[in-house]
Amino acid sequence: MVGGEGLAGIGRMAFCLGSSRVLGGRVVSGLRGHRCVQRMRMSGVPVRKSAAALIIGDEILTGKTVDTNSNFLAKFLFARGVDLKRVEVIPDDMEDIGDSVKRLSNNFDYVFTSGGIGPTHDDLTYEAIARAYGLDLEVDESIVAEMKRIQPDGEVNESRLRMATIPTKCEKLETEGLWVPLVVVNGNVYILPGVPVILERMVNAASSRFGNGLPPRSRRIVYTKMHEGDLAESVGKIANKYPQVAIGSYPRTDKTHKYNVKITLEADDQAQVEAAASEVVLAINGVDDANKL
Repeated sequence: MVGGEGLAGIGRMAFCLGSSRVLGGRVVSGLRGHRCVQRMRMSGVPVRKSAAALIIGDEILTGKTVDTNSNFLAKFLFARGVDLKRVEVIPDDMEDIGDSVKRLSNNFDYVFTSGGIGPTHDDLTYEAIARAYGLDLEVDESIVAEMKRIQPDGEVNESRLRMATIPTKCEKLETEGLWVPLVVVNGNVYILPGVPVILERMVNAASSRFGNGLPPRSRRIVYTKMHEGDLAESVGKIANKYPQVAIGSYPRTDKTHKYNVKITLEADDQAQVEAAASEVVLAINGVDDANKL
């Protein structure tokens, strides 16, 4: 590991995993691209749905706001057996938004956009997506009516009407207690607000739409006081022995925990995960509960 061990270490580790590889802090899967998906479909093996998150906002890129929406979506989708394959952050730019949405929509089953649907001049997401798909924008009177019902004291001014001006030929998913709908374009582009509490309510309300019945991947977490440089070789051998198990290594990033490294193991086959985890525990003197260290 370059640059020190444990809390101070910043380097990368790589464990060969056959069709996958593990880099410190992230798993890079070999199961990407249409050719692989086609092979799996032809073999009759169920294919997990894929997703991408497009986080829109200058405030994210300039550090004024911390993005928590992609983390929520990652956990939400993992629990439903959906693979979040891509997270991108882009500015409030009409062309960037449109190009990114179309590209992601062509490559993933679900695309979630976050941000850019508010009442201000820099909220461009609805217009950008409408342009990208050759759709018009129109004030949706049902949204205006719901706005008046839920916020009877609020003035229906031009700024608020921007939030009710959506692409034509879209699908609207209602969320109880909210007048802003979850707008769906092109069948798989879900246009969400940037405000985390509202985004989470909308996604949870539409949860039945996501996934295809496959359970989440099996996951085990092993904690150790060893440092990455000391465990890399032994864990790498285990990774080679179990090529279907994605193994990730994550150094401790703060002083509130007793462990130095967290090893995660994930796969569709629970038996493979358990077998690999048992060997990891022995190899690195690991435990399932960090508090036991």
